[in-house]
Formats: sequence, structure tokens, C-alpha cells
Amino acid sequence: MRLDHAEDLARFIEELKAETDRGLPLVGTALIDEKLRETLKAFFTNGKSSNKLLNDANAPLGTFSSRLEACKALALIDDYEYSEINLLRKVRNEFAHAKHGISFKSEKIEGFCSTLVSNLPEGENFPLSDPRFRFMNAVVCIVLRLYYRPEWVRKEKRVSKEWGENDGKWIPISEKEPPEGVPIIAMVKRKEL
Repeated sequence: MRLDHAEDLARFIEELKAETDRGLPLVGTALIDEKLRETLKAFFTNGKSSNKLLNDANAPLGTFSSRLEACKALALIDDYEYSEINLLRKVRNEFAHAKHGISFKSEKIEGFCSTLVSNLPEGENFPLSDPRFRFMNAVVCIVLRLYYRPEWVRKEKRVSKEWGENDGKWIPISEKEPPEGVPIIAMVKRKEL
């Protein structure tokens, strides 16, 4: 990782530590959501359609959930990443939609966080069973995996293709014989008997 990126990520982690229980999942998943958007953008063809899918008002891929599903369907993330991000998203949604009285000590939040499987640091000084710590650890692990994903995906960027020679026009076979081995649809005028 480049030094300036590592320093930026270190500042992000320090800010995450200072967040409230409600702020931590909102800020933590925002960076993951942005990396998913950048990954899709890097994969899609350039143009208006890609922009409309990702950025327009009511964009079909304008939500965290839809970006997660699209990245998985296009094999831009693996099973582990999908599962962890989905759990992080569920925690974020609980905090985002609760009016009050929610914390990392809430039973549902503890349940989600205990299911996270991201590698935990070794040592006695880490609160490995603390749901807030496990959540933040998973955010950092996923961010590290996705940080340069858009650059890797860009190597497989989709490009526009031409799928046919005749643009759907009818061509009389008296003018041009169909290529051998290519399926055709033919309309034939019946001769009167």
C-alpha cells in the first residue's frame, strides 16, 4: 500500500474509534459502499448508462444493498467479502433506522457482530469478544481488501461491442447468401399451386 494511502487509512481508523455507537456503523460502511461503487464503475463501460445505473436519482445501483448484490453477481467480490459486508450492512441498518436506545450492547447487534468472521488480531490487549471491536475490525479488514479493487477490476473493464452486421435489417438472399453455419430466420413466399 502506498504510504499516503496507508496514512489516510490510519486517520480513518482513528476517526472510527472516536465515533459514537451510532456513528461507527454509518461512517465505517460508507467507505465500503464507496469502494463497491468505484468497483462497479471501474467494471462498467464508460457512458451515460453506467452513470445512470450508479449515480442518477433513483439509480438502480444507488444503494449499498444493490451495489453489494451487483458486485457479487458480477464476481467482483468473493463469498467471504459478500457475507461480511452483508453483516456490516445489517448492523448499519439497525443503527440507521432505530429511533433511540440502540448500542453495540443490544442483543441483535451483538448477534450480528458475533457472526463476523474477519481475522482478529492476536494478543491479550484486544477485546476480541466486544461487538464494537469486532465490527470495527471487520470494517478495517474489508476496507483493506477492497481498497485497490477498482484498479484491479479496471483490467477487466467492459467495452461496447457490436453484436450484428446488419442492424436487424431484412436481407434478400438473392442479394447475399447467409454465412455457412450461422442460424438464420427466413421468410419464404409460397408458390401458388
